[in-house]
Order: sequence, then C-alpha cells, then structure tokens
Amino acid sequence: MADFQKLNILLYCSRPAESENAGTVIDHIDAFGKYSGHNVLLWSSMNGLPAEDAMAKIDCIVIHYTLSLLYDKYVPADSLDRIRRFPGLKILFIQDEYRRVNFVCDKIKYAGIDLVFTCAPPEVSRKIYASLEGKVSLSTTLTGYVPEQLSQVSTKPTAERSIDVGYRARKCPFFLGRKSHEKYLIGRRFLERTKGKGLKCDLSSSEKDRIYGAKWIEFVADCKTTLGTESGASIIDFTGQIEYDLNRWQAFRPFAEFEDVPDQLLEQDGKIDLQVISPRCFEAAALGTVLVMYPGTYSGILEPGSHFLQLERDFSNIEEIVESIRDDRLLSEIAGRARKDLIDSGKYSYESFVREFDQTALLLAKEKQWRTVGSSELGEDAFVSLPEPEPAKPAKSNFLKKLVRKAWKNAPPWIRFLV
Repeated sequence: MADFQKLNILLYCSRPAESENAGTVIDHIDAFGKYSGHNVLLWSSMNGLPAEDAMAKIDCIVIHYTLSLLYDKYVPADSLDRIRRFPGLKILFIQDEYRRVNFVCDKIKYAGIDLVFTCAPPEVSRKIYASLEGKVSLSTTLTGYVPEQLSQVSTKPTAERSIDVGYRARKCPFFLGRKSHEKYLIGRRFLERTKGKGLKCDLSSSEKDRIYGAKWIEFVADCKTTLGTESGASIIDFTGQIEYDLNRWQAFRPFAEFEDVPDQLLEQDGKIDLQVISPRCFEAAALGTVLVMYPGTYSGILEPGSHFLQLERDFSNIEEIVESIRDDRLLSEIAGRARKDLIDSGKYSYESFVREFDQTALLLAKEKQWRTVGSSELGEDAFVSLPEPEPAKPAKSNFLKKLVRKAWKNAPPWIRFLV
C-alpha cells in the first residue's frame, strides 16, 4: 500500500448546534474535516447510517464519542448491525469510560470494532478493557486538544488582570468517586482557607454563575490564576450496579454530601483510577492564566512548578501558594513556560492530533490488508459525495417544553433516578 494512499472515512457523530455551548466537542469533530489528509465525510445523525450503496464507497467508519454506545438512541440497533456487517475499517472514539464497561465492551465486540481510541493511559486501559484483549487494538488519546482559534487570542499581561483566582465547577455524580468530587471541593476549600488574605477570588459551583462561550474566554483571560484538578473517575463501574446503588442512596438523601456516603458503597473507589489532563489546562495555558492544581500525572504533560502551582490536597502549603499568586513576575514566568510548551510547540494542537490519527488509520488498513474502494493509491480521485443526513424537524416553540428539557438536563442523577 502506498504511503500517500487516501481513505474514504465516514465520521459518524452527533454534532451539537453552535448555540449549545459545546465548543470542545465541536472542535474535536470539525478537526477531522479541517486537518485530515484523508477524505472525510461528516455524518451527523442519530437516525442511522447512509444507504447501503453510499456505504459501499466508504473505507473506514469512525464512531465519535458523541454517539455513546451506552444508549440505543445514539446508535440504533439496526445501525449497529450494519456496522457489524461493514467489511472495512472500524474505529471508535470513546469517553465516559467508567460506566457499564461490560455492556459497552460487549457492543464493541459485537460490532467488530478494530481500534478504540481511549482517554485512559495504557496501564489503566488494559484493566478497563481486559475483555477486549486480543480482539481490539487500543490507542491513547486526550479528551481535547488546542483549537487554532484559541491559540490566537490576544491576552493581557498578568499585572493588568483584575481577578487573582477564578474558577467554575459543578458537583459531579457520586458514582464517579472521590477524585471527581475534588473538582467541587477544591473551590470550596480554597475560599475557606484564603478568607481574609486579601485575594480577589471569583469562585462558584452554582448553576446560576455558569459562564459560557466568549464570556467564558473573557473571564479566564481576566484571571491571574485558576484552580484545577485532573479529569476522570476513581470508580470504574463494570456492571452499572455502583451507579444504580449510589443514585438510589442519594435519591432518598438529596442534601447529603459525598463524605456521608457509606464506605460499603465506595468499595471500588480508587481500585482503578482513570485520571487525565483536562482541556481546561490547555485553555488556561493559551490565555496566559496560571493553573493552581492538586498533585497528579496530568497525562504526563504538565510539570509542577514549571507549568502550574501545585497545591497539596491537605492545603498544607496554602501560605506558599498565596504568596506565589501575589507574585506577578513568578506568574508571568510560569504562564510563559506553559504557553511555550503546551501551545506554541504545536504538540497538542488539533492538527497534530489529526495527523497522528491519519497515520494510525493507514497502519490499520495495512494490517487488515484493506484495498481502498473510493480513491487511487495517490488519493487523487475526487471523493464521491454522499447525501447529507436528513435534518431533524424543528420543534414547535413551546416555552414549557424547553423549560422542562433544560431542568432535566441539569438535574442531578439522583433526581433522574427518582423520576
């Protein structure tokens, strides 16, 4: 197979509307079409795959994480059957890897997926996907990368920013474990421990204080520092029973805190710990905002002292952290290093990510001895255009329906369980 061979790739996804405040998801989806050297068709639909004659022109199906295998409404049963019968390359990008693992793995095996892009580091993914060993290849990816437009935002010098520490977080579902609860806890404890120390803080975990879109970028860019933790879960739920039990427990104790959860419901907490770098870290680096974070591996990308200020979990070094936050010169140095290593290097750009994906797809094609169906060896043939998926019919304007839908979307898992 020639090195320059192009594949016809169907990116099977559910692309959010621009107004849904899902910038990271949209950036991830759009990057394939923008940067791939292959022929990429974006097929955004929850109504199934293109017609059979159109699929005959496809070399590779990429199932995006926006089409979760957890629920049939995203990938209908007939579509899963068609993916199973599809003779070409089959690649899955997956997130929320801590929920009903056995169920998802069964679907992966049924569909005949060749390659799973997992956010879990290799030592963790081997444990999560042990049942796929020898059947499916695993490749490590990040939850998000640096979008081109973010790297081009002009920012104010540290000394000219009006907020010393800014942060927004919401409480995570209890079934994600103690580590996920830290996202909420770090903000609350930071406020308690820095009270009266003269820092101007803008920290909140309230839904009414959420900030989205361009206003969020403006907010972060006006902060000298921002808090942060790793992203992921410290409970891997293989059967779904842990999620059920914790939601049931919380449904009858709606005002309980995570610390109130009985130990027997948290027996699996920490046994398999899936923690990775958050896209917020790249965002902060691009905007010149210094991260103040708990110790962690951060996917092997960030170094404490060099790229962020490390706050101990017991807050034993809080006085040192406060002094560092007051030191504009120190903050400028850390922000500069983070910008240089994470943003200007281009290592974590969407373009680099897609170029790496391109090579991985070609290697997979070579391993399967797949003969391309839609392009020449040099990829010079035009990609045969396929019909666009039918757009969903616009719902009639109904204020009450919209209100209920929004309330349901923002409702904690225990409320959904109770309903």
